[in-house]
Parts: sequence; C-alpha cells; structure tokens
Amino acid sequence: MEAMKNWWGGLSTRERWLVGVADLLAVAVLGWALGRPAVAAFLDLESRHRAAIEREGRVAAKIGLLSRRPAKSVAAAVDAVAIDQYLAQSAAEIGLTLDRNEARGQRQVTIAIATAKAPVLTDWLAGLEAQGFVVDQLTITPAADGTVGMTAELRKGGQ
Repeated sequence: MEAMKNWWGGLSTRERWLVGVADLLAVAVLGWALGRPAVAAFLDLESRHRAAIEREGRVAAKIGLLSRRPAKSVAAAVDAVAIDQYLAQSAAEIGLTLDRNEARGQRQVTIAIATAKAPVLTDWLAGLEAQGFVVDQLTITPAADGTVGMTAELRKGGQ
C-alpha cells in the first residue's frame, strides 16, 4: 500500500486526472461486460415465459382431446346441450374465451375469439372437427403481439 501512495504522490496533477479517467473507463467496460449478459438473460425470460404458456395451452388441448371417450360423433351427442353452451365450455377448458357466441338455430353457431395463440386455436378447431363439427366459414387474423383473432361459423355434423 505504501508503494501505491508513493507512486500516486509522484504523479503530476495532469497524470492523476489521466489515471482517474482510465480507472473510470475500466470500471465502465467491466460493468458493461458483466451487466450485458445479465440484462439479456432478463429480457429472454419474457419470451421463454410466453413460449411456456403456449406449450401449456397446446398440451392442455391435446390432453382434453385424448381424455374424451370416442363416441360415434360428439356433435350428435350434444343434442341434449345447446351448441353454443357446448362450444363455450369446450373453449374454456383449454383457456380460450369466446368473445361472440351466437346460436343460429339448433345446429349452427357463430363464434369469435379476439386473442389466442395460433397453435392452441387450431388444435381446438381440429378437435371440434374430429368430434363431428363442421367449420362452414373461418377467418383468422394475425395481431401485432403474435396472437391471432378468429371468427367462425360452425354446425353440428350430419346436417
């Protein structure tokens, strides 16, 4: 420590300023080198979280499809329940919210979903088709945040 004091005492004012600026630059570079990966890791957490939620929705949809007992046609068995109620329940089971759900008679319905992850939405629609529902009209619109919106007209199969 005595050697450092002697060295510092032997420097002129200008040299002390230069050494001080060099020290500040070294600290700044070291802080940048250590802080940059930490900031990048925190920013990456959000995208990982979104991907995990999307995967969870897909898995939940597939589990729901696999856990149902195959019948002749689920759409034919839905006669006891109104089609709009059945679709609302089916969508809610996998985390989708129907923003519009209008029954058009006993066997047809018009639905709309404002925001959903595309894979979850398409898996749900494919599951409905596998259960005997027919998609008469479908419009899927992408959103800026990576989700999609959807409007569709569905009917029970066999008509």
